[in-house]
Amino acid sequence: MNSLKNKYVMPGLTGHLISLVAAIFLIVTAQAQEPALLAGGAWSQEKVADGIVLRRASFAGNLFGANQYLCVLEVAPGAHFDIVPADDKTLAKTTDLAARQGAVAAVNGSFFNMRAPYGSVNYLRVDGAALAPNALDSYENPGSGRSTRQTAAVATWRGGLYVLKADDLRTWEKYIAAEDIVTTGPLLLVGGEPEPVVADNFNKTRHPRTAVGRRADGTVLLVVADGRNEQAAGLSMLELQEVMAALGCRDAVNLDGGGSTTMVVRGEVVNHPSDNKRFDPAGERVVANIICVK
Repeated sequence: MNSLKNKYVMPGLTGHLISLVAAIFLIVTAQAQEPALLAGGAWSQEKVADGIVLRRASFAGNLFGANQYLCVLEVAPGAHFDIVPADDKTLAKTTDLAARQGAVAAVNGSFFNMRAPYGSVNYLRVDGAALAPNALDSYENPGSGRSTRQTAAVATWRGGLYVLKADDLRTWEKYIAAEDIVTTGPLLLVGGEPEPVVADNFNKTRHPRTAVGRRADGTVLLVVADGRNEQAAGLSMLELQEVMAALGCRDAVNLDGGGSTTMVVRGEVVNHPSDNKRFDPAGERVVANIICVK
């Protein structure tokens, strides 16, 4: 009886049905795993490579009372991360820097000068060589000698990626035992606890945001939130902090955002960079450095 039934199934239909069921299962599973804050999103999920999954969600007015669009790249332990700079005194698109490295995926890195002299305004070390010092002393943090955009670092060691909190030493980042380092901030989470966030315009206003986080099991999350558009309002820093906590991060830090916010997966921009003021992948801005996965 089974063989008779199969004889009259249209060619390829069984395979299509199996694929459809699998896709529905992935979407339902992803939604079921979401904490309450993110459960209202229309989530999709796709495997990028072994141990690397891209999840995207649109929110129709139900994430912090606004339309939002999130991209979350989940990278299991064992992947190789690098911080990659543009050429000296130049800027380049995240897509181009990722392509040069043969990267599977990448996001934009830390803060930089948009006018000459181009380059990072935060401490940057690549392959053990220091390429730039911290240049924004006391920005948004008067009297401390350290900008709130330099209160943390993203560092790579033997291919792994870590989020580190600055200590009281003014030149703290120079003594980190790591291959690649870029300072950034503000710091969002340490050990699962929220860090204080300065209540200034940069942090209170909703913007596109890029962040990196790490779960207790070593999974690294690269996260972008689109903004400056009717379809995506963007996040304040406190809202970004809540999102990173809801995604299960124990440690998390903000990277450069605004028009720089970009996520590239297998050579394609998967979010909606805002520089062209349209909700499409074409508004990518040139940047000074990226964080990539190989």
